[in-house]
Amino acid sequence: YTIYMNLLSLFLFKLYAHCSSETLILEFAGRSDRNHARLLHKFPSMDSVSVCTRVRFDPNCFGISTIFSYSIQSYINEFQLRVNLVKGKPVQLALLVHGVHGPYKEAFDLDDFWHSVCVSWSQSGGRWALFTDGLVVSRGEGLSSNNIGPGGRFIIGQEQDTFGGSFKKNESFSGSITELYIWDRVLNSSEIYTMEKECSPNSSGPVFKWSTTGNRSLLLNK
Repeated sequence: YTIYMNLLSLFLFKLYAHCSSETLILEFAGRSDRNHARLLHKFPSMDSVSVCTRVRFDPNCFGISTIFSYSIQSYINEFQLRVNLVKGKPVQLALLVHGVHGPYKEAFDLDDFWHSVCVSWSQSGGRWALFTDGLVVSRGEGLSSNNIGPGGRFIIGQEQDTFGGSFKKNESFSGSITELYIWDRVLNSSEIYTMEKECSPNSSGPVFKWSTTGNRSLLLNK
């Protein structure tokens, strides 16, 4: 696959002082209705899912933001991680599954530092959970009981209003994202805590693994 770059910058960077490995970082410089990255991966139907990533929010950007969105042709709002950024208040995260929007929950300070975020969802009871920096922030249930459909478009940094497109500037992401991994199962609290403490995303069985170079895994565009 070819990687296309425009406005969206790529850096090889040491993420934390206690993390020795270098990794690809996506830098979204300000809000845009165009900047995004698409995962070049064919997703199966999933009755459970976990997504973990590391993010740094632009401390001067406020309002609704989208870390990622997954859409299928028959249903656009299939799976999303949404953010509400309010000046002087902690970052609020919410999961959206098959059109059902979960509650926004305070996660960490809007402090221009890196934070890890993990979300999980299961069709069984619509159970969901949010984790930040290795610890659970909130849990709940009743967040849809439909499978997450196969063959969709997974977009980093934008909310999709049509399949793979129709982005809105006022719902876009501004900041940095790296080390995004996806599992077709629910990660438990112990796994997430261990990944955070060991600075390693290598819990078994991810269906999508982050690449240190982006080759074969990401399509970047403005």
